[in-house]
Amino acid sequence: MRKREEKSECNHVWDRSLEPWKPRTYMRCVKCGKIVRDFEHYIVMLTKDMPVESVLDVGTGRKGPVAEYYWINYKGIRKGYVCDIWVIKENLNPIWQKLKMNALDLLKVLKPKSVDVVQAFGFLEHLEKQDGYRFLEIAEKLAKKLVIVSGALYVHGPTPDYKVKIDGNPYHYYRSTWSHEEFHELGWETDWEYYKRGESYMGDVIAWKLLKY
Repeated sequence: MRKREEKSECNHVWDRSLEPWKPRTYMRCVKCGKIVRDFEHYIVMLTKDMPVESVLDVGTGRKGPVAEYYWINYKGIRKGYVCDIWVIKENLNPIWQKLKMNALDLLKVLKPKSVDVVQAFGFLEHLEKQDGYRFLEIAEKLAKKLVIVSGALYVHGPTPDYKVKIDGNPYHYYRSTWSHEEFHELGWETDWEYYKRGESYMGDVIAWKLLKY
């Protein structure tokens, strides 16, 4: 188990000199200079020069798809899918088609290479490891250009079922943890270099695979 990120002594003030709605690849503290990168920052970094017309967000939940504003207003996607087995946010932009289902069955409703990007954040750790590997294979079959995911490095709480107790979602149980090394062995790229510098969220590995198109 990896140690959690130590609490910073700086009360960070993030640089807002650019328009707050402009997509960025990182945020910088104007006081200490610290750089942080979240899920959306990696999405922007990997797709800013990539034509994207369709996106599948897996494990959407009540929060909605990650980087929704970026996908709709900057990339101008024409079609989006949101998948969750338990609950999906209400009042989503109509561009998103809801798929309330087990993500392991996605190939039963979507054709191979039917979306440009498949993204799944906060999802893999809630699958048994073998099912997690299976999902990665499914995602590669569905995506034309990019698959990007996160996986918990450790249980983000006192017990594997702490999220279940908080929100009542039985699928929020922690069933696996993931490492940078595992993804590298699969031929994926990760945020390892940024992680070593403390620029990524220290509780997750962020991994992606760029596909030939």
